[in-house]
Formats: sequence, C-alpha cells, structure tokens
Amino acid sequence: MKISTQKSNEITDDSRFQADQMFGGTITARIYNAGRKFISSEYMPKDHVKEFISQIEPGQTAVELGSGNRRLRRDIVTVDLFPFPNVAIVADIIKTPFPDNAVDFIILDTVLEHVPDPFKVIAECRRILKPKGRMICITPFIFPYHGYPKHFYNFSEDGLRYIFRDFSECKVEMNMGPTSSLINLTSEYFAVAFSGNGKFMYTLCKGLALVPIFLFKYLDIFWAGRKKANRIASHLCVLATK
Repeated sequence: MKISTQKSNEITDDSRFQADQMFGGTITARIYNAGRKFISSEYMPKDHVKEFISQIEPGQTAVELGSGNRRLRRDIVTVDLFPFPNVAIVADIIKTPFPDNAVDFIILDTVLEHVPDPFKVIAECRRILKPKGRMICITPFIFPYHGYPKHFYNFSEDGLRYIFRDFSECKVEMNMGPTSSLINLTSEYFAVAFSGNGKFMYTLCKGLALVPIFLFKYLDIFWAGRKKANRIASHLCVLATK
C-alpha cells in the first residue's frame, strides 16, 4: 500500500498492479478503484486511526510513517520512502531524521507488512517517541498478498505483542473482523483461480465474486469487542505506549 525499505522496492507484476491502483495509471486500475467505492470486502466497526488522531492536541508532534500520498491532518508530519506530493519528509522509516524522544504520536497504518525488518521499524518508533508517547499500528492478519512494493509478513496477536515487547503498554484489538477475512479470501480465491495472468480478468473475477457476498461484511459489528475475533481477524490494531 505504501512504503518499503532495504532493497525491497524491486518492481514485480504484482507491485506494478498495486502502483497502478494507487495512481489510477491504467484503465483496469481506474475500473478497480471505481468498483471499490461501491463493492468492497473491507469494513471497520471502529475507526481506530480516526479515534487515535482525535487525541492529538495543539503543540504536540504527530508523525505518520509510510503515509503514502495521503495526509490525515495538516498538523501530522508525513514520512515516506517515495516523494509523493503529500509527503513532508522523504526517508526510510528504519532511520528517520527525528531526534530521540521527540514525537508524541506515531501512526503506522498497514505499513509494517511491507518492510523486510519490522523489528527495526518498531525500534525506531520507540527511539523517537517521547516517554509515555503513543503509537498506533494497523496490520493484516488473515488477508491476501498485496505487494506494493512487496508484502513480507502478516501478523498474529502473539507476533505483535512480541514485536512491541519493549513498550510499557500494548493493547491488541480487532480492526477488521473475521467476516471481512472470509469475504476477502473467497473473492481472492476466485480471482486468482479464474483470471489467469490477466490484470483485467483478475479485477473482473474479483468484482463478480464480491457482488453476492460483500454486504455480509457488516456482520463484523457483532465481533467488535470480542477477544476471540483476533484469532481470525482480517486486520489487527496495536495501541502502544512507550
């Protein structure tokens, strides 16, 4: 979706397709993006990122690492490996230009799966966070491969707790639930099985598979707050304090 690091930006067919989707670079990508506005497998019963950034007060320093081309708020510093128009600082997120203990809030939204060494990224986050500084990290768990530039990892709750073990607090919650997992995997199965190597056919097959099932994603509202949802959640959310 966003950034990568350490020689991981090799161009592959999948990464090229993901890049086309991000920028609407082809007719197929534009069809895909238009379809996603109406038919999508993804649903968040709770918008963790929106709730997190609502806690940022004037004068506090907030950073989004691996921001891509989005800006959540004008006062959030955006950092990415690639010089998108909305990026304030172009840098590798395993070595940012921020001094020690300088940042109040950090946002990592579906980024950690795209870096080859997530341990170094989290160590860097801890370095630049102030004492008692907070961060949010959204990562996929039961979710298909999406390689822009590459997709290295998916994370279980156990894995996330281990990566964040040096933080004083670490809370792991469901971000997108089990029904989103099931719908996404089902549509991906049909798209991969019947599209061959064609990107247009992949887009068409995935869309056709989603049409009769995508509304079931709203069943995830009933999984919100249930600890066992983390076992088969599409995405997990870490809320950590240094």
